[in-house]
Amino acid sequence: MFGQIAALESAILNALKDGKQPWLRFVGSYGGELAGDWEAVIRAVPAYWLAFSGMTAPRPLNTAQTRLEARLQFSLLAASRSVASEAASRTGGSRQPGTYQMLAHAARLLCMRDFGLDGVDFLRPGRIRTLFSAQVQGKALSVLAQDWQARMVCVLREPGQRPLGPDGADLPAGYLPPGAAPLPDMAALDLRYWLKPPQDPERDDPLLVDTVRFGSLNIFQE
Repeated sequence: MFGQIAALESAILNALKDGKQPWLRFVGSYGGELAGDWEAVIRAVPAYWLAFSGMTAPRPLNTAQTRLEARLQFSLLAASRSVASEAASRTGGSRQPGTYQMLAHAARLLCMRDFGLDGVDFLRPGRIRTLFSAQVQGKALSVLAQDWQARMVCVLREPGQRPLGPDGADLPAGYLPPGAAPLPDMAALDLRYWLKPPQDPERDDPLLVDTVRFGSLNIFQE
């Protein structure tokens, strides 16, 4: 699960870097730059920062609840500046694009791409919001953020299964304690019937027991 999140984040950043334009100065993961030194921010723009926003609670896709689906969300920050006006930092000028154009450029690189990642669906655009728009050191600075979402499917082991390494060897992890032998195959199943709910199922004998033996499909009644 976490490997898929990291792989998708790297794929988004690589797509932005591969499609880098001459006007773009920086592409990277967001590390709180907008809460720090504004001089460094001014020097870095036009820039893209990418932040992992979170994941929804996984929901089961099958009755065994071994296949789960969740929605991943990333926020792409686009920052640009202008010496002309605050509006120009958004709409752009002859030499430098505004944040509107930067988000449009990113959309062309990201929209409906899954980057060939296993279990990851296509990226879809989400809401756009203004994070910052003001004059900083005599220059107008605009920072817009757009959400990007993708569905992710992860497959869990069934209870009792042990994880295997790439060479087929057992790994000391999983549902069973380290070093424990695999659970034996189910050989039979008892179906017990009571006319009234028993006070103690472990002590009160059922009225009837049907035993299903797997492999032979024989049913024995007691």
